[in-house]
Amino acid sequence: MQKRNFIKRFKIAIVAFFLITAIVGLRSGRAASGEQEQPRRPLEFVPVTAPLETRAGTDDGASFAIQFIGSTHGSLEPCG
Repeated sequence: MQKRNFIKRFKIAIVAFFLITAIVGLRSGRAASGEQEQPRRPLEFVPVTAPLETRAGTDDGASFAIQFIGSTHGSLEPCG
């Protein structure tokens, strides 16, 4: 019986620890983001017929981009 009570108390202590950690983390995140908050741009709808520079934005000088989409557990055989 004492072992069950100990296990219950231990589980409650662990849950309380993670709950308090999450609350403290959220509060500190709000304070940090509030200090550096910048005004947001309104959502812009650009027509498909607009030139590429208008649709994609100005060139930032990047020479390549890495795209990682899909399941990492899948097989690469059907990819070609």
